[in-house]
Amino acid sequence: MGEKIHIKNSPSNNGKKILIVESPTKSRKISSILGKDYRVLATFGHIRDLPQKHMGFSLKDVISGELKINWEIMKWKVVNLLKKEAKNSSEIIIATDPDREGEAIAWHVASILGIKDAKRAVFHEITKKAVLSALNSPRKIDMNLVSAQITRRLIDRIVGYTLSPVFFSIRKNSSAGRVQSAALHLISKRWKEVKDFVRRPYFIVFADFGKVNALLYENYEDNGINKSRVKHFHSEQEAKEICERVNELIISSFRRGKEAKYPLPPYITSSLLQDSKNILGFSSDFTMRLAQELFERGLITYHRTDSVSLSEEGEKIAKEFLSRYFQDVENAGRKWKTKVANAQEAHEAIRPTEEGIKVFEKLFYNIKSPKAIRQSNLSPYDKLLMLISFRFLASQSKNAVFDTVEVTFKSPQLPDKFFFKVKAKKLKEEGFLKIWNNEMKDEKEDEYEGEDAFSFLLSFELQNKILVSPHRNYPKISYRKEFTNPPPLYTEASLIKELERLGIGRPSTYSTIIKTLKSRGYIFEENGKLIPTEDGLFQDETLEKYFPMICSPEFTAKMEEELDTISRGEKFWRQSLAEMAKKYLEEFEKFKEKVKEHFQSLKQIELKKEEVTGRSVENTNSITNQNKQNRKSKTNQKFMIQEKRRKAYKQKIKIKKI
Repeated sequence: MGEKIHIKNSPSNNGKKILIVESPTKSRKISSILGKDYRVLATFGHIRDLPQKHMGFSLKDVISGELKINWEIMKWKVVNLLKKEAKNSSEIIIATDPDREGEAIAWHVASILGIKDAKRAVFHEITKKAVLSALNSPRKIDMNLVSAQITRRLIDRIVGYTLSPVFFSIRKNSSAGRVQSAALHLISKRWKEVKDFVRRPYFIVFADFGKVNALLYENYEDNGINKSRVKHFHSEQEAKEICERVNELIISSFRRGKEAKYPLPPYITSSLLQDSKNILGFSSDFTMRLAQELFERGLITYHRTDSVSLSEEGEKIAKEFLSRYFQDVENAGRKWKTKVANAQEAHEAIRPTEEGIKVFEKLFYNIKSPKAIRQSNLSPYDKLLMLISFRFLASQSKNAVFDTVEVTFKSPQLPDKFFFKVKAKKLKEEGFLKIWNNEMKDEKEDEYEGEDAFSFLLSFELQNKILVSPHRNYPKISYRKEFTNPPPLYTEASLIKELERLGIGRPSTYSTIIKTLKSRGYIFEENGKLIPTEDGLFQDETLEKYFPMICSPEFTAKMEEELDTISRGEKFWRQSLAEMAKKYLEEFEKFKEKVKEHFQSLKQIELKKEEVTGRSVENTNSITNQNKQNRKSKTNQKFMIQEKRRKAYKQKIKIKKI
């Protein structure tokens, strides 16, 4: 269960100040900064939590608002050490992580040690400047954040302890939860959409000029707004007739201009997890473990954040580096606006610290772009640090600028709503692309990039009319057959992006959601795609039919919003918890009765099969037939192989140093 606790016997602190943090790695780093004046101790994560074997509170008390929670100490060795050291200390400061979980840990520590008006230090990077600044200006524990964390913990316990046993009765290793079930529903729903999708043909007409193609568009009206789109013909004959009809093109517009391409903002948790998967191939869980280590070693800022803001210190680091290597594109001080709802702007984006940029600078001599990171021989830690640093530096650079030319053509032989269009652009100023050149080209079908296409379109500037003839090579009017495509299956990266868009979960939970679904056997990953197992589909279908509220993204997102209002002090947590719990429990009672009948009917079907086949179906831990069992067995084998590989890889990187 988490990190093993090794506590060294050490002499009494003799009146020293005590600083309490979460991680032993973090404590060692901070000790090297503070020296002998402080004794830095680690809690090894949560030291007190809800009991492991029972609810820990009464549901009646939750509804009435007279809640009494039976907290249970999880790490007595740590608690005894903290109490011993606290007796002789001159001052105690609690500096757990700067988020809700960290605030709750600080409150539990203060409660156990009996500290009134506990001093709380908060820093978003482990550097000498940040640590000393935080120690010189401690604050009180933010009880709004603590209340939000406790509310989340209790509502998740209520959902988990009532809902999971329902499924555990028919399948071991089952679980269901407020966020987990919503995420599983997204994956299952997308899988069904893809599986049931019927590809249908359509035809696109275009003017072929040899070097470029101009697609046929149509103007249309949508709620009183004039719009245009590429014309899709569902009949090949209709597309063919259009091609045969056109014998003349008239240039209706010729426009030259400039187009700016903006860099992406520095990383927040969700965007880091997405790029780490897409660019480096790292899972979300693995990425978070690497980022935690980088943070604790003082190489990056805090990695659980939804803010794209940068501190003055961050802007200074970017300016100094860019002035040395990319002076012509430096734009330090560039501000970014956070788009995530309820983002905590007091936090900072993920970026390298002063020490981290020094490590990056050494590696930068051999690796000049994000493209080169994945195939390098760097350790996973260094790869992630480089990715974070490249994105951070690009965010503080100038826009890339393109020269553009766009030409539209009309044909007298076609209705006025139809027109052909083509566009080309040529890079004029590299800007941030000198640093961040990993992005896929975002060209549309009728947009080209490069000198050849750009120069070719310039040649139309002095032309007016172009004849189209079957006896000439170009231009010619042609059509091609295309097929509609289903939405793509979710990857870890795209699922995290969707969870963020829908407001499901928070930076600290994205990787845990996916990890839990995999470990429970509800999903597996194949060629980077997340696919539901038979058991995952069964649970989702059961919940969708009999308890749609719990797998609804809207329900989960609304709860997240409620927690955010508590963290801002806008609502009393006991009242919010009572309202959420009452609504959930009312729906759960209805679900329990309905699903009980459903499961009984399934068991009757299994018993009838036993009578027919003469084979026992007891203890199969499944509600499906033998073919499904075979598929499930293969899936479980995949899980076991993947887990062995993961553990071997984890052991391998454990001995590597940054």
